[in-house]
Amino acid sequence: MGQNQYLIIGGSGEAGQSAISAIRSVDPSAYLISTTTTKEPVSNSDLTLFGKRAEPGLTEAVIDDINKAGKPLEFQALIYTPALGEVGFPIEESTQAQIKETLGICLDPMLSLEERLQPKLTVAYSAFYWLSHTLAFYGSMGIAKYKADKWVLENPKNRRLVRAGTFFSKSVRGISIVLQRTMKKTNHPDLLKLKNKFESSNQKFIDFFLSYAWEHEKETFQNQFETPYRPTVRDDLTRGLAKALQNDSPITTVLGDWTWEETKLPQLPTWFQQF
Repeated sequence: MGQNQYLIIGGSGEAGQSAISAIRSVDPSAYLISTTTTKEPVSNSDLTLFGKRAEPGLTEAVIDDINKAGKPLEFQALIYTPALGEVGFPIEESTQAQIKETLGICLDPMLSLEERLQPKLTVAYSAFYWLSHTLAFYGSMGIAKYKADKWVLENPKNRRLVRAGTFFSKSVRGISIVLQRTMKKTNHPDLLKLKNKFESSNQKFIDFFLSYAWEHEKETFQNQFETPYRPTVRDDLTRGLAKALQNDSPITTVLGDWTWEETKLPQLPTWFQQF
């Protein structure tokens, strides 16, 4: 039997490294090809494609490098991790320009790769973008996650989504930095509430931000589980992807020790339909 190939876009980050661990656990003989924006080889990957950013032209650049390496363009799964967009304001206030720019990083390159490579599975990552605190500050990233949810449900046979709770990453640090700046000039009631809580917390903002998100996750989901809530970590993402690669459910959700499957969109405010 031949070796299964996997392509991880963004293998150096938290999601990428967790994906590599998950694939190794379910397919130990797999050949892993990972992209990175850095000049350092991706840890635990068999082949690293350097200098690859989530932007127009990514598909051709990836294909060219794989061809140069003499590897076939056949993949058991494509794992897409990039997540970058404008944040620090309510999702509902996202402009078309902001959405276009965010989709150009978070979704469009994945769609292009999926179309050209035709992997058996394409896997994206999502978040709890519809919770009250996230609605207030997730900006155009919230629209990207909403569209990823819709995307996976359009073809659940060949697509998977891993939805994860808030965990520390470079992306979350970036969101916290932008949000801290935004709070200084906001009139939005939910952001003002967050600002007041922060000012009385005596914490660094990144620590406060994580605690604030975890508090809302616990408040929303704890009554569905007997196991106590705990924050999500990299190993939970590994567990989520391992399950997504092995089951038929389009959406696998991991939140600390909790894991569940979903087959439809969450309950969303009706205004999401305009996007």
